[in-house]
Amino acid sequence: FHRGYYIRARAIGHCVQDFLLKTRSHPRTQIVSLGAGFDSLYFRLKDVGLLHHTVVYEVDFPNVACQKAALIKRTKELSALVGDTGGEGLGMIFREGVISGEDYKLLGVDLSELSELERALEEAGLDNEIPTLFIAEVVLTYMENSRSDALIQWAAEHFSRACFLLYEQMHPEDPFGRVMQQHFSQMNSALNSLARYPDCEAQQMRFFEKGWTECSVMDMNEFFTCCTPEDEQQRMQALEPFDEYEEWHLKCSHYFVLTASKGMEPSWTPLLSNMTVPHRDGAVRMAGSITAAACPMHSEVSGLRRYGHHSVLIKPNVILTTGGFGEEDGHHCRMRNFHVLIKHAGYWKAGYVKKENPDKRWGERLYHTVSCLSNSLALVVGGRTSPSSAGLGMLWLKLPETCNASEPDDITAELVSLQPAAEPAALRWRHSTTEVVFKGKK
Repeated sequence: FHRGYYIRARAIGHCVQDFLLKTRSHPRTQIVSLGAGFDSLYFRLKDVGLLHHTVVYEVDFPNVACQKAALIKRTKELSALVGDTGGEGLGMIFREGVISGEDYKLLGVDLSELSELERALEEAGLDNEIPTLFIAEVVLTYMENSRSDALIQWAAEHFSRACFLLYEQMHPEDPFGRVMQQHFSQMNSALNSLARYPDCEAQQMRFFEKGWTECSVMDMNEFFTCCTPEDEQQRMQALEPFDEYEEWHLKCSHYFVLTASKGMEPSWTPLLSNMTVPHRDGAVRMAGSITAAACPMHSEVSGLRRYGHHSVLIKPNVILTTGGFGEEDGHHCRMRNFHVLIKHAGYWKAGYVKKENPDKRWGERLYHTVSCLSNSLALVVGGRTSPSSAGLGMLWLKLPETCNASEPDDITAELVSLQPAAEPAALRWRHSTTEVVFKGKK
């Protein structure tokens, strides 16, 4: 959740500040936040001095605008940024559910009523001839498609120099997308745009068809990689222990940020910034290829359904799997048991591995590595039992010299020579290990 809100705020902030930077030579600019809710964007920009010649208009339902106006009125720091000196001016406007400061306008209007929206913005002083940035942060998808499309087209047609910033969900067709839709439907906030505009390409075409001449879009995985400086990535990564990268990447693949513009000179392209990570020119060369063939399973062991584990070929046709998270004895947990696969007569047979007093030595670790150094000896390095318990050190995994090629359950494994966790190489997880030869020595 922390990372999800972080990357959302990062994307919006990145694009807004890019707009302010690219238009700083203009005497006046304006930002229109559609469905602004309780967003603090104006106050953050004003506090750091980025609104010298920019007016921010915020629009939301009248009841939301009234609540926000009341919050601003009773919070002296916010009132001071708007420009309230304690007089009756702001109070009178507040009682009408509207705030009108020098560079901040809060309006209570239903976005789906386009004519009413246009009237309210004009009365508040919106100028359709100066550079204007529209922001819709998870807003349009709650509207009927015909109304949100009309709003996108209206912004393109009525403003000579306009930019649009959109952040929403996508990919409704996979399991994550179906759960996401179900969640919002249960909240009585159906995501209406997903069926018609299910991906980045559809959203981009939507804006082109509605009158925008430039449009860039990327999912949040790409944004984090390409538009977030490396030092900022490292700062964020260090804020708290975290290792649920699969879920993080899955979530980010279902949200996108889109920027569109028309009449902007030069073109507004915040998603193609100079911070983009350099890429290697030329075709990618493959390091070789092998022919792979799938063999059927003779039987299935539930413990093979896991992640965060490590599988290693300990001898021809024998694969040992250790650790990870999955289902064991009817519970979802860190896996205590080792499993082995033995290929015999064209089939893979699965079974458990007998262990010699392994529990206190093993620690039910995830994201470790196992390197088989001989037919009977493997080195286990690192791993963790939780994001804050990563110092599991190294240990030896002793295997039998021979094993029955047809009976997996005959294999035993012994954990020996538990080594201290002080060595830097062992204080890690999600790493890799490999055996090398240096000056003739392994």
